[in-house]
Amino acid sequence: MDLEGIVEFGRKRSLKAMVIRNLVLQDRSRAVRALLVSASVAGLSAVVGCETGPGGDADVTRGHDHQAPLDDSGESQAHSGDAKVVPTEPIEVTVPGTSVTLTMQPIAPAVGAPFYVATTEATWDLYDAFIFNLDTDAGESTEASDAVTRPSKPYVLADRGYGHAGYGLLSASPAAVERFVEWLSIKTGRTIRIPTEAEMRYLLETSGIEDADARLASGWFEENAEYSTHAVGSRPVDANGIHDIWGNLSEYAIAPDGTWVVMGGSFIDPVADVGLDYRIPFTTDWNADDPQIPKSPWWLASNDWVGVRLACDP
Repeated sequence: MDLEGIVEFGRKRSLKAMVIRNLVLQDRSRAVRALLVSASVAGLSAVVGCETGPGGDADVTRGHDHQAPLDDSGESQAHSGDAKVVPTEPIEVTVPGTSVTLTMQPIAPAVGAPFYVATTEATWDLYDAFIFNLDTDAGESTEASDAVTRPSKPYVLADRGYGHAGYGLLSASPAAVERFVEWLSIKTGRTIRIPTEAEMRYLLETSGIEDADARLASGWFEENAEYSTHAVGSRPVDANGIHDIWGNLSEYAIAPDGTWVVMGGSFIDPVADVGLDYRIPFTTDWNADDPQIPKSPWWLASNDWVGVRLACDP
């Protein structure tokens, strides 16, 4: 697909999402419908506040400077003399000042560097601690973590009414996610990052979920999600010991050139349209409905189907 085709595809997805959402709202209670319609009409203007961060902040998610993740060819980015640390057991990563502990599953590709990956998509429980400075309130912050630029705070339904506690973070922009993983890395003392595209593809390829029927049994798609995200971990784990690698929310990955793509499909996608070739580049069209000038760098007013999975180097 050429660039023009990709852009048109993204525009059609945004339109489809808005149409389906409006249809579903007709069947929801008046109170919930009023909240969601209010957020839609406002273009999520409060959610996508115009606070901006200073230029030059560290970008810790690009992959190329981390401990040898897989590149797009599946080859390790490590130098030939580097020792290869092969994790064999899951780890529990606590995040001081929050109630969240990240369970990270070891992944050891036959080719390329091993890594850890979170067993579920990142949740609002953790992201709330970041954007609302809950770690500071708990007395568990440091000068370094406090120095990280945090996104503007939402004042309407950032979760679109789908669910909050235990549900996957959605609508965060790449800029916001960069700050999020920077903050997490400082808080935990580990290199927390977004998976590379090659790592994400490996997770999909080795999930043991081979066809549409298996994906419906293990993930949330247009056919079974009732146009809503679902609580993370509510479907069985796959062959790698992780949940929702297919469906629920499409997940960010970092392409070889440092740009952002999403993979794995989401709750608005027909399961037949989701496979290993499902790869959608980030586009600013995902924030087209933001009425502010300039548009928010932190929230995606026109996208409610992209989430975050965290990775970690050994």
